[in-house]
Amino acid sequence: MRPLLISLLLAVGTEACAADYPLGTLTCDDMGKFASEVMAAKKEGRSKEDALAALETRTYGDPVEKTNLTDVVYILYGNLGRNLGVASAGAVIRGDCESGRAKK
Repeated sequence: MRPLLISLLLAVGTEACAADYPLGTLTCDDMGKFASEVMAAKKEGRSKEDALAALETRTYGDPVEKTNLTDVVYILYGNLGRNLGVASAGAVIRGDCESGRAKK
């Protein structure tokens, strides 16, 4: 019984990670463009706090968009962001978005 439970938990956990996330009115290209803009600002010395504050002034077509863009800021100002340039930040975020949608 225990191996079956572990197998089921692993299967559910893997599926949950592979699932796509809602975009609202954004496209994967929009997500990538935003990521490149965030990385360019970061390279110019903009702080994470300033990037997050700028999100408060944006207009959103759907509440989930702010959540997604906030996640992008945290990702790019975190460990992953240390190894990315402006173009690669956009490519990584766009690719992540597209890979979730390709599974449908």
